[in-house]
Amino acid sequence: MNEVDFLKEFSILYFEEVNMMKVIFLDIDGVLNSDEYFDKIENLNVQGIEREIDVNKIKLLKRAVDETKAKVVLTSSWRYTKKAKYLKDLLSNFEIYVDSTPFINHKRGLEIKKWLSDNPNVGDYVILDDEIFDSYDEELMNKLIKISNGNGRNFGEGLLPKDVDKIIEKLGKTKNLKSIQEELER
Repeated sequence: MNEVDFLKEFSILYFEEVNMMKVIFLDIDGVLNSDEYFDKIENLNVQGIEREIDVNKIKLLKRAVDETKAKVVLTSSWRYTKKAKYLKDLLSNFEIYVDSTPFINHKRGLEIKKWLSDNPNVGDYVILDDEIFDSYDEELMNKLIKISNGNGRNFGEGLLPKDVDKIIEKLGKTKNLKSIQEELER
């Protein structure tokens, strides 16, 4: 490969990597909390949003965001409640800044599709949810990383390291300039 072809190929790969957004569509209950967490804090004096959100689950989400450079988009019903501001503030403490899907009559699949149509520069995405919705079509089902259900209880296990590994596997780690160059030189 001559130098001109190399630079052309490098520019294309770098442009695609930088300009194609990766997205994590995020539910809250059953993902950023768990039955174990609620059992643990039941008799503790935990106040505010931390009474409903497990910071350790946020740290797991942060690992996925850091390794994939994905944008986080809330799909949870939390996005249109008073809790949304406190949730966004808590996530921003971990340098996780979120957008939200629009509201379309509680049809989560349609809400995700609408957000995607309004943001055409999405290269890939995953959906983190502990539920499967009727409005999920085959495409959305293929993007779903189903977080454990409650097994007869309420919230299940929430986000786990194995789920983060799936996110990273599906979205891929974001490449830096050096790794793109090494890939082209092979």
